[in-house]
Amino acid sequence: MSGAATLSTDPDAFPGPVPPLCWSGTVDRALLHRRNPSEAFLTDAVRTGPDSFAAAALLPPAHPHYGGHTGPSRHRDPMLLLECARQAETYAAHALYGVEPDAHFVLRAWSAEFAAPGTPPAEFAAPGTAEPSSAGTELLITAVTSNARLVRDRLRGLDYDLRLWVGAEQVGRVRMEVGYLGHPAYTVVRAREHPGGLPSSDRFTPAAGCPVEPALVGRLRATDAVLLDVAAGERTVGARLRVPVDNPSLFDHAQDHIPAMVLVEAARQLAALATRHWGGAAPDRTRMAAVSSSFNAYAELAEPLELTAVPAGPAVEVGFTQAGTAIAQARVEMTGAGPERSATWHGPPS
Repeated sequence: MSGAATLSTDPDAFPGPVPPLCWSGTVDRALLHRRNPSEAFLTDAVRTGPDSFAAAALLPPAHPHYGGHTGPSRHRDPMLLLECARQAETYAAHALYGVEPDAHFVLRAWSAEFAAPGTPPAEFAAPGTAEPSSAGTELLITAVTSNARLVRDRLRGLDYDLRLWVGAEQVGRVRMEVGYLGHPAYTVVRAREHPGGLPSSDRFTPAAGCPVEPALVGRLRATDAVLLDVAAGERTVGARLRVPVDNPSLFDHAQDHIPAMVLVEAARQLAALATRHWGGAAPDRTRMAAVSSSFNAYAELAEPLELTAVPAGPAVEVGFTQAGTAIAQARVEMTGAGPERSATWHGPPS
């Protein structure tokens, strides 16, 4: 894609022409907060105006985590699109808006809607080809920023509205509100909560429990399933979080807390399980169409994290509680074709 650096004024129309972007190679992984090459998807980003930018990402043709589904999400995982949006925001904050390399990012809230994937293999075909590209699928991200928060001329918060495109198809939209905390301030804040020193996921042993069967949450591998001790009532489904430090996609590098992407994945899995429990489509017939979540506090590694799902019209509301305090909320919309073949959950073993 190439052309002048002007984008469409209609946010739902394809934003052509777009600035020249590179889809070969990835940007500096440190500016994505990623360590492993296989977890870096952003390949470029350029300013398109005072409050806008465009970014390029390459969706991998296969991925052990983002492709490890039993149902339609394996063809274009909404969580992969969300991760690409997160990487675009993170890189832009550092490279385009001057946030310090050692600053800590504080996600306050985000919401996303995702288009239904097309029929493979064309859905993952590179532009102008009929077959999937072994290099992956080009994803264009167009972004508008607003509500910049400055402290002594340092950017300390920004809101993003990102639209995601494959070819001329808008495949997703992500809005996020992010704060940026300088490293000294972050150290002070976290030391109040951990006076004995910050924990690290690299030295963390997850608590024991009864892990959910992966197929019951639409997953293929145990390392991708993040729920423990599932229990259901008539109007609620509850579980504990299995902190997936054994999953290199969800814990790419050492963390002193549980990342937001882990919480959203847990909400999706609980929503898929609850949807089936309440008579809806099975996990291998459903996909996440939309999600919105807000975060009130850090999710700590060592403290048990409880999730509770309740029906909310066409969506599932998921609450996250630690030590009796509500730390996050998520609303997940699942779509599917109706009850079909699937593993059946009969509750925890007696």
